[in-house]
Amino acid sequence: MKMKLLYTVSGLLVVAWLGATAWIVFQFVEGRETPEVLEQVNTVYGGEMTDFTLEDQFGEPMDVSIASGKPKLINFWTSWCPGCQDEADDLNRIYEEYKDEIEIISVNVTTSDTMEDAMDFIEEYDVQMPVLFDLDGEVSGIYDITSIPTNYFVRADGTIEHITYELTEDNAEPFLQELLESGR
Repeated sequence: MKMKLLYTVSGLLVVAWLGATAWIVFQFVEGRETPEVLEQVNTVYGGEMTDFTLEDQFGEPMDVSIASGKPKLINFWTSWCPGCQDEADDLNRIYEEYKDEIEIISVNVTTSDTMEDAMDFIEEYDVQMPVLFDLDGEVSGIYDITSIPTNYFVRADGTIEHITYELTEDNAEPFLQELLESGR
């Protein structure tokens, strides 16, 4: 009899816990299907890029926008990331070769870095492209940056064509050629 009562009470506690958890999750998620959230999901899964404005390494605001009409390579990085260090020289070479035809922008995920370390990285690797700082993590959140480095290849019309992680000149070349075709 005691075992049956123990099983019954245990079962009721599990059901109550599951119900409470479901209620909490529902309260948290309810109403989250706002245009902003849907736009974020769209950005991640091959939709249209989301425009943003961030300050560059000189403290000046820079707009990254579909309205420019140019294809884009947007690189998200941190100073302590080994993959980011590995791709820095290749990104500099890509920038030098394609800067007139493709907007190449580097975004430091500053919520996971420090400004001092990021500036040291820029100097150490002689980063040539514009570097923007995502101080509050909003842009990194919109672009769902969960791994660094992450690189977005965006067509001239704003469509996200490819998302890659660590890149080299060789693995970037086909994507860059597709972007050039999209801009013509």
